[in-house]
Amino acid sequence: MKRPASLLDIGQMPKLDETMKTLFDWLVSKELVGEGSTMDLQSEDLKDAALLDGASMAIAQATGRREPSRRKTQKEMKDLKERFKDRSPVGVTQEAVWGAVRDPATSVRALNWQKLPADAMAFYRPFHFRPFDQWGIYLLVGPLLDYHGRLQAFSSDLKLYSPEVLMHLVLFEIFNHEFFHHLAESTATSLEILSAAQGNVQPVYLTYRQAQRSTGFDYPHAPLEEALANAYAHNALSFISRIKAGYKTATIKSYQEAIKQHWHLEPAGYRDAAFYIDSAYVAGGAHLLAQMLGDPGAVNVAPLSCLAKHLMPNGFTALLQKPDIPTYLVGSDQALAAFAALVPAPNEAYTQLFWPFNSQAIDAFVAQKQEEEKAKRKAAPKGSKNARQGELDLSQ
Repeated sequence: MKRPASLLDIGQMPKLDETMKTLFDWLVSKELVGEGSTMDLQSEDLKDAALLDGASMAIAQATGRREPSRRKTQKEMKDLKERFKDRSPVGVTQEAVWGAVRDPATSVRALNWQKLPADAMAFYRPFHFRPFDQWGIYLLVGPLLDYHGRLQAFSSDLKLYSPEVLMHLVLFEIFNHEFFHHLAESTATSLEILSAAQGNVQPVYLTYRQAQRSTGFDYPHAPLEEALANAYAHNALSFISRIKAGYKTATIKSYQEAIKQHWHLEPAGYRDAAFYIDSAYVAGGAHLLAQMLGDPGAVNVAPLSCLAKHLMPNGFTALLQKPDIPTYLVGSDQALAAFAALVPAPNEAYTQLFWPFNSQAIDAFVAQKQEEEKAKRKAAPKGSKNARQGELDLSQ
């Protein structure tokens, strides 16, 4: 049987392939990149403030020891689940979890949560700056552990989060905030590629970065990208909570309520995330696209909301997906060991909120309480207070 013709056979194979190296070389050839500096520096050598460029998107920052994160193999995951199969979340009561299932907001209302911005514990280094082999997400393990310790002290009386589960929630939130910065850079890169294909090379990302720092586009929630990054992390938690009921859903929803209640303690932009959670991300994404295009008024003359809904915040513009983006755990040997004891599978934790701990007993208790509520609702006279309360409880 004759082999089908390929694009190479008929001379239609593009000269530029889809690899990241090709992209980086192309960006250089079109003079679309800026000059950064290596991360392998002593902190005292970083005297140029321009190299830091804001904590969330550092061009250079002395990191010292950093350990690349990687996905576990199938065998490693199987062994991990076997090792933790009998370990349930410590310090958690079934009653506290049921209370969070019924009313997540009330379960954390009295929590004195000292909220820190994600970028105090991590940062994203863009690939629009040399050296390209150091781009990606950097998770600062020491600050993460300190923050986690404070949260654990504040929340221990709730009997809802074990130390390990709380760290998984914090890690997932922080990583997804930083991943949104990759989405934003990827979106700007897409605009650069499309513009250049029409013969109009535009340094979209660098120009956007400069304007964002200098004027904030005079937007009421500037920097908008930080508000959207916080909202993206919140929405990512919502997606995970729909997948599995019981303990995981209860902890996620209560954690979301806690961070929403304390966003106001964060800096400008970050504290405005509540404007863009759930479906409101669409309007925010449209404004961000307009800022990248250099015309904030474009949201009113072009349907940028269509792109915001179907492309950018959904992750379809990401040049690398979450498990594959270069991610580094930065810290001392002692800090990295303490972190590993809390999070044995980091990549799976920050991409899928996987934890190996066994919550079957708690999940069974929650399922039983839900069945009891259903029975009460059915037994109550139609239209009565108990019936309406049952409907409300089941809708949470």
